[in-house]
Amino acid sequence: MTRKNVGLIVVLTSMFALLVAACGSDPTPTPRPTSTPTPTLAPNVPTPTPDPFVAEWAALKAAAAAEGELIAFFCCAFGRQIGPFIEEMESELGVKVVSSTGSSRQQWEKVKAEREAGVHSLDVWTGGLRTSNTRLLPGGALGNLKSLLIHPEVVDESLWFQDSHFWGDNALTSELVFAYGGSASLAEISYNTDLVKPSDIPSYQDLLDPKWKGKIIARDPRIAGTSQGVALFYMLMGPEWLKSLLTEMDIVITDDARQAADRLANGDFALCLFSCGTEVEAAREAGLPVNEEWPNVMDEGSRVSTGGNTLMAVKDPPNPNAQKLFVNWFLSKDGQGWWQRITGDQSLRDDIEVGAVEITNRREAGKDYILMERDPKFQVLLEEAVNYAIEVMK
Repeated sequence: MTRKNVGLIVVLTSMFALLVAACGSDPTPTPRPTSTPTPTLAPNVPTPTPDPFVAEWAALKAAAAAEGELIAFFCCAFGRQIGPFIEEMESELGVKVVSSTGSSRQQWEKVKAEREAGVHSLDVWTGGLRTSNTRLLPGGALGNLKSLLIHPEVVDESLWFQDSHFWGDNALTSELVFAYGGSASLAEISYNTDLVKPSDIPSYQDLLDPKWKGKIIARDPRIAGTSQGVALFYMLMGPEWLKSLLTEMDIVITDDARQAADRLANGDFALCLFSCGTEVEAAREAGLPVNEEWPNVMDEGSRVSTGGNTLMAVKDPPNPNAQKLFVNWFLSKDGQGWWQRITGDQSLRDDIEVGAVEITNRREAGKDYILMERDPKFQVLLEEAVNYAIEVMK
C-alpha cells in the first residue's frame, strides 16, 4: 500500500470517529449537583407582647356601644358651638350623644332636683371652675374622674402644660375636676376698634384714666361666667384698684352679654369687661367695629386661663362605660384637637398642632404665663373676689 493510500485511510478513520461521537453525545450539559446551604438560625427574638391597652380600649368601646348613648352637658362657649360637630363625636365614640341644654345654673338645679329624687340622668359635664367648686362639688354630684383615666396619651403628664395635669379641685382632692383648656390671654378686655387704640392702654392701671369714665360696659361680676375676670383684677391689681374700677368709673353693668356686645359695637361704650368675648366675637364676624381679643401684652403680664373648660364625671352615671370612653377620648390628642378646631381655644396638651387655634389664644414657647387657677388658694380667692365685688357694688 502506498504512503498516499495510508494517509487517506487515516483521514477517513478520524472523520468517522468524529461523526460517531457527535451523533451519540447529549448536547445538554449534565448539571452538577449543588450543595444545599445550611439554614442560618435566627437570633433568639422574643415574640412581641400585644399592647394590653388595645384590647382594653376595644372592650370599652363595645361596652359603651351596648349602652347606646352618652348624656352630656357642655357649658359656655363650647356648648354654644358644638352643635354642628356632634355627629363627628358620635362617629368616634360609636354611641349617640345627647346634649343637655340650659345655663350652668339651670343645669345644676335640674341635676340637684333629680339626684334628690334618686334620678341620675347625666354622664359628663364641661364647664367653669366656679360652678364645679361651689355647686357640683359641695352637692356631691361628682365622681372620681382620675380613676377613669386609662388612655396612654392622657395619663402621660409630660404631654401636658408644665408637665402635669391640672386639677381644678387642687385644694381638695385633685381627682374630680380636670382642666383641659389653656388659652393664652393678653388682656381681659374687649373694645370698639373705632374708639380705642390698644397702645393707649399698656397697663390695667390705665383703665382708671378719667377719659374712660362712663365709657365702660361690663357683664355683672356677680353672675356665673364672669368670676375669673373679677378674680384676675382682684389678685393682680388688688382690692382697692378693683373698688375704684367698679365705683368710680361709672361702669354700666348688665347681665345680658348680647346687650353688652351690641352697645359696644354701636359705639355707646369703648370697652367691655368681664367675659364679653363670645358675643363680641360674633359681632366682629358680622363686620362690626369690635374686637374680643386685646392685641398687646399688658405690663402686668399675660395669663393662661382655663375659662369654662374643665371636665367632670358625674357620680352614678346612667352610662358608665360611655362616660369612661368619652373622658379618655376627649382628653386624648385626637379629642383635644377636635375641641381646638371647634372653639379656636388652645388645649393644655402640649403635643397638638395649633393651626386651628386663634393666634391671640396661642401660648408662646419659652414665655412665662400667670396661671391663677393653679394656686391651691385660688378657689378661696375667687370667692373672696366675687364677694368683695358684690359688697362694693351695693
